[in-house]
Amino acid sequence: MSEHIEHMCEFAKHNGVAKMRERVKDPTFICEVCGRAANKKEYLCRPVKL
Repeated sequence: MSEHIEHMCEFAKHNGVAKMRERVKDPTFICEVCGRAANKKEYLCRPVKL
């Protein structure tokens, strides 16, 4: 569960837009759970390739 804090759903609660921008620039994955997009699958709970 400790890695969950790195997932976008949790990361967004504790970090600002500047840090989030790095993770969502040129997204290649979307989360089936929350719908957030990211450029690495490690940043999402249940990633699916876009």
